Amino acid sequence: MEIADKDQQPYLTEVKKILIAIDKSGYKNKIVAYAITLAKALDAGIYAIHVIDESSFGVVGDMMSYYRGGKIDEYRKILAKQAEQLLDDVSSEIRRVNKNIKVATNVIIDSSVPNAIIGYAKKMEIDLVIVGSQGMTGLEKFLMGSVANKVIIHAHCPVLAIR
Repeated sequence: MEIADKDQQPYLTEVKKILIAIDKSGYKNKIVAYAITLAKALDAGIYAIHVIDESSFGVVGDMMSYYRGGKIDEYRKILAKQAEQLLDDVSSEIRRVNKNIKVATNVIIDSSVPNAIIGYAKKMEIDLVIVGSQGMTGLEKFLMGSVANKVIIHAHCPVLAIR
């Protein structure tokens, strides 16, 4: 698509790499549906990631260490295996709908979910990010912000927030 401002030269925007950030929320199916629709229309590939929030290991990690003799690594492996299964299901669904869409998956463990999404998008030169919006409001949004808001504000490319 060619776009030009009054005082600027035309530039082209092309979407060939779509990143979908998948979690276990109710947004997963909508995110996948939008990604499939856009990938088919734009002849784009889909990169599906799931970010395991390493900062959540704090309290849970302490409990796991106490009750299981310090086996936090086992807990990480379980979470990674669940994430891989989640992404395998997403990949299978995409391929079921359209076998021509290229799909890549990756599980990331990071202390910041938004930073992991933003960093991966930049590293892989993603053209469009699709994330779920959880619709936080009021004080909760003010104090914490949301993954979607942080990705929208800081990503190098356009972000589509699904609600």
